[in-house]
Amino acid sequence: LELEPRAVVDRSSLPADLLPLHRATLAAEVGGVVETVGAQLGESVATGHVLATIDERALAQSVAEADALLRQAKLQYQRAQNLFDRKAVTQANLLDAVTNRDVAEARVASARLQLEKARVRAPWGGRIAERYVEPGAFVSPGTPLFVLVDATRIKVRAPAPATDVPFFKVGSEVEIRVDAYPGESFRARIERLGAELDPRTRTLAVEAEIANPGDRLKPGMLARLEVARRELPNALLVPLSAIVDLGGTKAVWAVEDHRAVRREVVLGPVIGEQVVVEGLAGGARVIVEGQHAVGEGQKVEEV
Repeated sequence: LELEPRAVVDRSSLPADLLPLHRATLAAEVGGVVETVGAQLGESVATGHVLATIDERALAQSVAEADALLRQAKLQYQRAQNLFDRKAVTQANLLDAVTNRDVAEARVASARLQLEKARVRAPWGGRIAERYVEPGAFVSPGTPLFVLVDATRIKVRAPAPATDVPFFKVGSEVEIRVDAYPGESFRARIERLGAELDPRTRTLAVEAEIANPGDRLKPGMLARLEVARRELPNALLVPLSAIVDLGGTKAVWAVEDHRAVRREVVLGPVIGEQVVVEGLAGGARVIVEGQHAVGEGQKVEEV
């Protein structure tokens, strides 16, 4: 193989996780029997969509009782106000009536809030990633019911080694390659960088975001995040298979005057199945097949 200098880009390629923009586990806030379930696995739902309803009868009764107590407290307050205006009761009596009215109003608000919680609603638009509940099931407060995800945009999270940290900047563009789409790349923009390196792995969290029209990208897919480190305008590349290890020294077998000559090289970035080498000149001819069967000065036949 005759080596010819060419421009290549040295890239950092990091294993990455695809994550939804938002993900939440929705749990029951009140206990009771599930009456209806209004969303299926994978279904798209809008903000406020009722995903499930829990038996409301006891909660509705609590609201009715609280309303009745509030009406009574208001009447007692009005009576106390009239008596106070006629100086028939003290100000302390009036303040007690005011307090009772305010407490009754708070109890009504609390009862109505509990009743509203019997209807489990989507906090934002998304898709149902998991459904854990069926009609007729009894649930307690805190029981998980659904997992809701918003994957209209995808977060791409990767751990950058300390040596690569200078190449990652918020706002810069990166390429995302997904195993499910070989030969295709997606452009993304770095949105967030970790504040410190993970003390166990000595890596910095890098997070990019990418639009996801058509929902092609699925959270959990295997991916790689790539960023250009530097451009090498006159790089010499040889196949990785051409590199031989001679006592810890990296070398290639070159052909000079039809004879094999060992040339030590310094390995640079790996580009696909090739590696950038230093220590050779443009035009050098390198043995790429049978290199493990030759010796210094051995005559070789070029093909």
